[in-house]
Amino acid sequence: MKLYSRPLSPYSSIVRALAYIKDVPLKIIAPPPGFPIPEEFRAISRMNRIPVLITGSGETIVESVVIAEYLEERFPEPALLPPDSKDRALVRMFARITDLDVLTPMMKLFELHSVPKRNNAEIDAQSARLHHGLAAIETRMAQGPFALGDDISFADAWLTPTRFIFNNFRAMTGRHDLLDAYPKFDAYQQIASQHPALSRVWGEMTDGLKIFLSELEMGAA
Repeated sequence: MKLYSRPLSPYSSIVRALAYIKDVPLKIIAPPPGFPIPEEFRAISRMNRIPVLITGSGETIVESVVIAEYLEERFPEPALLPPDSKDRALVRMFARITDLDVLTPMMKLFELHSVPKRNNAEIDAQSARLHHGLAAIETRMAQGPFALGDDISFADAWLTPTRFIFNNFRAMTGRHDLLDAYPKFDAYQQIASQHPALSRVWGEMTDGLKIFLSELEMGAA
């Protein structure tokens, strides 16, 4: 199988985390350079975004949540969803809240803070959405050893890249107090650093960020 992915992409990082935990045999391929991804990539995926999984039989699967479900079914060990249907629903719910109500507004805030003319009303709206999402996952997080308790799950695959991007955002905006009200989410960096698959993703994102910042500096020169 092949995975089209970029190291810094949080959505690609979710899939890589799942694949590393499950030791899935994957060939990771970078899409063509450029942002947004060049139109030529539509020959691989009509949606022209990553991640993209090409299965062994040649099927193309897009969207991180769909790829995650496919990998869970195709490679059931170790299981990243619990056996009980209610517990599975709770893990999936946690992952979706992290995706839609934390990661999505955070990515939008990066965009809003990166343009010369600030849209303060939209920044306030996305910030409110972000804090609602953070409050929701904070109340459900365990104290460890993993996001939701004793067993690693989908929740950890989503939390690792999501937590990573907050460090750069706090540095970018000077909002070093951003996570003061969410101590369990803030401390999740230490949990991720202690697991080989999650720390591998964290390291890849760190390297990807260095490359991205270097390219920005070269472009501004």
